[in-house]
Amino acid sequence: MSTDTGRDPDELLDEIEQAADQVAAWTARWESLVRQAVERGVPQRRIAPHANVDQSTVSRLAARDRTPADRRS
Repeated sequence: MSTDTGRDPDELLDEIEQAADQVAAWTARWESLVRQAVERGVPQRRIAPHANVDQSTVSRLAARDRTPADRRS
């Protein structure tokens, strides 16, 4: 990671915003894939290690109506 202390703060803030948008997009994609696996009948205990979470997290995710990105709007 670089430590460019002479960087324009506005550029840095723009890059932070862009990274946050990317995180939100990947999170929504990850949640969608986990839900698809659940809907196709893949056991939650099998999904969990591939999603790098506990089975209880998969269960809570499957029970949600919408993704966090949807809830922001």
